[in-house]
Amino acid sequence: MAGFLPYQTLTKRVAASLSPASGSRVLDAGCGTGHLLHYLLRLRSDLEVVGSDFSEAMLNRARAKSKHLERITWLRVNLNYPLPFSDGEFNAIACVNVLYAVDSPPVLLRELHRVLRDSGRLVLVTPIFRPKMSSVFAEHVQVLKERNPKVWPLLLLGQIIRLSPSLIVFVAANRSIQKNPSFHFFEREQLQGILLEAGFQINSLEKAYGDQAWLVVGKKKDKSPLVNGFESVGGGSV
Repeated sequence: MAGFLPYQTLTKRVAASLSPASGSRVLDAGCGTGHLLHYLLRLRSDLEVVGSDFSEAMLNRARAKSKHLERITWLRVNLNYPLPFSDGEFNAIACVNVLYAVDSPPVLLRELHRVLRDSGRLVLVTPIFRPKMSSVFAEHVQVLKERNPKVWPLLLLGQIIRLSPSLIVFVAANRSIQKNPSFHFFEREQLQGILLEAGFQINSLEKAYGDQAWLVVGKKKDKSPLVNGFESVGGGSV
């Protein structure tokens, strides 16, 4: 997916939303092959980053890509169980396209809240209710047109030929996931509710990735009381 333009845009938005300070300790909960953490370390080499995933195959690919990098740790972690981290261990946490697949999203959110420091930031991405992959592909084509107005049809054709086997599997997998009742897809109010119940202050909640995913920026409330218990900033805030 690294060559897929909506995915590139999403990665940049997540990294910008995390906005970790110098020396921050950052967790990617459900890191896959480590694309986000590699991107973060290219921006800020002074971070301490931890990537966790249940798939050993994914982690092996992440390790292979990061042999030249320091200050990075890969751990096999099942996010359906209590996280193997201390309270308040991380300054920032990313959780991208993972929440929908765990057994209990509220339980995972409470664990992420626990291991986040006071005033720490959570950046969460999860599919909307009834996502349509056609909208994501449409965004890819639109951005391709804008960047390469003269040659975009040839570029698109080359991408389709090169990536068609992977795209077929990707589309089939997404259709299967949407039909599986064990996966969780949220309306705005539902997602907002479980975040607030987990103790997060919501800074923004808006659509991304061809408008087929929620992009949430949340904050762990510090110990000083808030006036309303809820912060709303930015054009897509709630």
